[in-house]
Amino acid sequence: MMQPWFTDAKLGIFIHWGSYAVGRRGGESWPIMNGEVAYDDYLKEMEHFTAESYDPVAWAGLFKRAGANYTVLTTKHHDGIALWPTRRDGPSIANQLPCGDLIGPYVEAVRAAGMKVGLYFSHTDWSNLDHFSVITGKSPKELRELRSQAVNYGQIKRAHQEAYDLSNDAEVHARWERFLDFHRGQIEEILTDYGPIDLIWFDVMMGRKGFGYPCRELREFIHGLCNSTVINSRLGEYGDYETPEQFIPVYPPEGAWELCITTNNTWSFTGREDNYKTPTMLIGMFCECLGMGGNMLLNVGPDKKGVIPSRQVALLEALGSWIRKHEEAVYGTIRGLPHGYAYHFSSLNKSRDTIFLYMAHTPNEATDIKGIRNGIKRISVLGHGAECAYERIGGAHWLNVPGVLSVKVPQEAFDESVTVLKIELDGALDLYGGKGVEIDVN
Repeated sequence: MMQPWFTDAKLGIFIHWGSYAVGRRGGESWPIMNGEVAYDDYLKEMEHFTAESYDPVAWAGLFKRAGANYTVLTTKHHDGIALWPTRRDGPSIANQLPCGDLIGPYVEAVRAAGMKVGLYFSHTDWSNLDHFSVITGKSPKELRELRSQAVNYGQIKRAHQEAYDLSNDAEVHARWERFLDFHRGQIEEILTDYGPIDLIWFDVMMGRKGFGYPCRELREFIHGLCNSTVINSRLGEYGDYETPEQFIPVYPPEGAWELCITTNNTWSFTGREDNYKTPTMLIGMFCECLGMGGNMLLNVGPDKKGVIPSRQVALLEALGSWIRKHEEAVYGTIRGLPHGYAYHFSSLNKSRDTIFLYMAHTPNEATDIKGIRNGIKRISVLGHGAECAYERIGGAHWLNVPGVLSVKVPQEAFDESVTVLKIELDGALDLYGGKGVEIDVN
């Protein structure tokens, strides 16, 4: 069952951090799969990952100032390199480098800052030969021999999966079962070693026909460890909420959802980040999520030392500043007016007697809202206090057709990014949803 804290959280911070943060190439761990680097060379680069400036308390303070109520840290990306001291056989920064466990201090700092703790875990593991051999069709022996070469495993995987059916091969099934035992064992570690975890964020369930993940059983297993852990949608049909990525839906998903999105074009640190979103752009996207009843999970990518790039810090500070000014229109809100009722996104308070209209652009004269049957008690600019003049245009109140509510905002009251109107109603929102009528008595 979905935990109430999640739908009330509104903002989370995603942290992509791992050996790929050495900054020599982009795409997190995807260069292994795409043939950009040999696996052995990729693994050697882990030596350059120092975490020498890692300060999870400072991270948590920044995320809290940004207005976040939860965070999600990558415990293990598709490369299979763990950030915690795993007891399973696989590469681990915590086991192999002086920096030690990176998950424990993060969990402590996030909890101390009053935020919910989320851990990312990729189902896919390119370091696990049982898993990768089933995916690619190469034997573990062949994969060991290929690890010193830059190989496009993606092409091999596609060609082999299209040409061969391995579903009746008992030896291959044995490998897959060993991987699933490993997979579950690592999940158990991260969900039990650090106390109850509020959210687990799965990613990339790479399998093949006849070799799937027991999703229902995995959900039951997780909730057997902690029945309050929220699970994202990347567990087949057994997740608690949807996770559209890098795209705000035109229409909101059913139920709880979360947009996961980057501050620029990359999830992880490369040293060549550009094309950053502006504060106004990010705030506008955040308001779209609010208006459709969703959360935003905004990503940062610390470097190999654990330093979050300054431009990402500045964006989080700007978002936090806007949220503090407009808190009433952020926390405690629910999905707003349906499509077509206004030219801006909106949300409602939980008693549904106040509309918050997010104005990401300045109207030439007035902004119009259709279909509100309620009487209006007051319209003001949130965070500024200025009252707004308004009038009803058209409609036929004697036929219960409300016409258009036209609102004029004082020029001096506009916010530099997104202006929020607070529209106080005389009762719970009552919307007209008809097509209009012939008015034969005026």
